[in-house]
Amino acid sequence: MSFAEVVRPVTACPGLLALAIADREGIPVESWGPEASEAEEVVAEYTGFLRELTHANRELKLGNLHQVVIAGSQRVIVVTFITPNYYLFAVVDKDGNPGKARFQSRVAAWRLRPEFI
Repeated sequence: MSFAEVVRPVTACPGLLALAIADREGIPVESWGPEASEAEEVVAEYTGFLRELTHANRELKLGNLHQVVIAGSQRVIVVTFITPNYYLFAVVDKDGNPGKARFQSRVAAWRLRPEFI
């Protein structure tokens, strides 16, 4: 099954603008959606933040980080960890359905995990 087939339920979520798989250095593996080029910018900006957040999580002994949601007034970014080194970034419009995107991202990450281990 291709990456596109695995993430199709996420890309079908109402209001999804962009979706990307990226590594922990901020390099996109693949992206989809009407604003896929924006996903690359989001990945570049947030990967450093995710490294710091992962470090803080480890220091506080909170367990492995699985998903982060950043909600702004115009868009919601859902970051789901495929593995500790690969993330799935979803950018959802404020009028979309970020809850469905969160759920579908978790399912997609679980299905993608064997490809990235």
